[in-house]
Amino acid sequence: MELLFSFISIILTLLGVLVAYFTFRKNSIKDQRKSLMNEGNMLSDIVYIKASVDRMEENLKLVEERYQVISERLAKLEAT
Repeated sequence: MELLFSFISIILTLLGVLVAYFTFRKNSIKDQRKSLMNEGNMLSDIVYIKASVDRMEENLKLVEERYQVISERLAKLEAT
């Protein structure tokens, strides 16, 4: 009888270890997916910010060119 209880307790212990291991693996995979999703969101946000900055630089360049033209015209007007 004691041998049977010992055998059952060993089997249950091994099953407990297996359940704990598979639970750990499952949670690890979920955490990895969440991490990759957050990383992807961050990268897309960075790309969006970079595109916005590029558009602003283009607009600033156009404003500077217009300012240069106006400054030249004003200098010519003042010279006359």
